[in-house]
Amino acid sequence: MKKVDENVRLWTSEQRDELISSAVKNLPKSKAKVAFDVAQKYITKPEIFQRKIREIFFPSGNGLVKKAEGVYPESLLEFHDGWVEFYKNFGITIDLNDFPLPKNIILEPEQNYWSIVVPDMNPQKAFELRKLITSVYEYTSVSKIIDVYPRIKVSVIKANLDAKVEYPNVSLNKSMELGLLGTTFTEGCLIDGRVFKDSGVHLDVSGWTLHTGSRNSDGDVPHSYWDNDRFYVYSCNPYYADPDLSLRQKQF
Repeated sequence: MKKVDENVRLWTSEQRDELISSAVKNLPKSKAKVAFDVAQKYITKPEIFQRKIREIFFPSGNGLVKKAEGVYPESLLEFHDGWVEFYKNFGITIDLNDFPLPKNIILEPEQNYWSIVVPDMNPQKAFELRKLITSVYEYTSVSKIIDVYPRIKVSVIKANLDAKVEYPNVSLNKSMELGLLGTTFTEGCLIDGRVFKDSGVHLDVSGWTLHTGSRNSDGDVPHSYWDNDRFYVYSCNPYYADPDLSLRQKQF
């Protein structure tokens, strides 16, 4: 099949017919009809169509990014698919079969969500990647930051541009008391970079994200925010709270 232009992301009639034919080949008529309907709906978004077809061929495949009724909204699945292209910009290849969405996440109605996909990275490597996207400024040396929470390959957070709409005025100590697990600094760099890379939109323009999953060598907690088109890194004491300081709770 001819290569699809990634910039235009449109399919010619010939490409569409060829793709549909290959997708429905050897399928029962009932599933072939489903595949055809999916093609008509998602033909301008090849990566979504490919996932849909994968579900038809392998409805119970191991580790597939698969929509379970009432669990994963299409917006989350589409965002999750986008991590492949994001990492490709930096010469990193990932297979979403190795990064399936969590099975036990709790999603609220009318709320959008983002996934965070973390390959083999630490705070320093994630920050180096982040520096390739926009300017950065280190009030706190990133070289001294470590992630103290175990590395989670995939987690899910609410799709809010400012963290302070979630749990404002929450210190690290308070978050532990409430049982709230926030992002690590590694995860914070990746989601901030991904959102800006996708849409040019800054996170935390009016607030700060407290990365409760990470610490500095002195025990302080890193947080990040935007100011003057820079991604800033700062830190605060575990007991420090402020109306603009919040955390992005994650589920996995």
